[in-house]
Amino acid sequence: MKKVNTIKKYAFLLLATAFLASVSGCDSEIYDFGYDGQISGTITDQQGNIVSGDITVADLTVIALGEEDIEPIRMRVKGDGTYGNHKMYPQSYEVWIEGPVDAPSPVMVDLSGNAVEHNITVTPWLTMHTPELVGSPSSDEVTVSYNITENNGHEAEERLVYVSTGQYPSRSTGSGISWHTRQASMDENEGTVTVDNLEPDTRYFIRIAARAEGTNLWNLSDQIETATP
Repeated sequence: MKKVNTIKKYAFLLLATAFLASVSGCDSEIYDFGYDGQISGTITDQQGNIVSGDITVADLTVIALGEEDIEPIRMRVKGDGTYGNHKMYPQSYEVWIEGPVDAPSPVMVDLSGNAVEHNITVTPWLTMHTPELVGSPSSDEVTVSYNITENNGHEAEERLVYVSTGQYPSRSTGSGISWHTRQASMDENEGTVTVDNLEPDTRYFIRIAARAEGTNLWNLSDQIETATP
């Protein structure tokens, strides 16, 4: 039944578009059938700290399934912990989040009216506390202190620090003509780490990442940055 209703919905829009095109002739007026359902929000932990995502991969994703739809809409959580979509069909959606977090049950969200702010509170498998700079960065290296908290039986198996000229660096950032990224690994959940071979007089963005044992998904911290040259 859902599939039939979805087909009817899109068939109606196509017929309406064709009708208006036939009666408008050469009229320059443009008719906009863009969807106006809007949802956005922030992902936080139980203490109200943002849970950072990675826009370049789908490790942490908010999912919305329309009440008459077959395929869900997937919204990647950004580095600042936010997500959103402002061009959704105005109807009710079942909304939930997937990724390296213990998440609440799905909820129904009605997007048939005004824009909806839907925040989600989760427990990350690994809480990635925001790193801090140790001392003043030298011309070619930076030292940061970091702290990772393991939650609900999840244990960190791999830990990395990313230092990049690109914002919210992650394992997919890499280096290229216009940006430069360095990384280093850590053996413990708390301590300091130094990254060298940096470009002098350059602003860098820094954040910590960790992968829980038995998964290929990464938890990420918020970013900090070195002083602007």
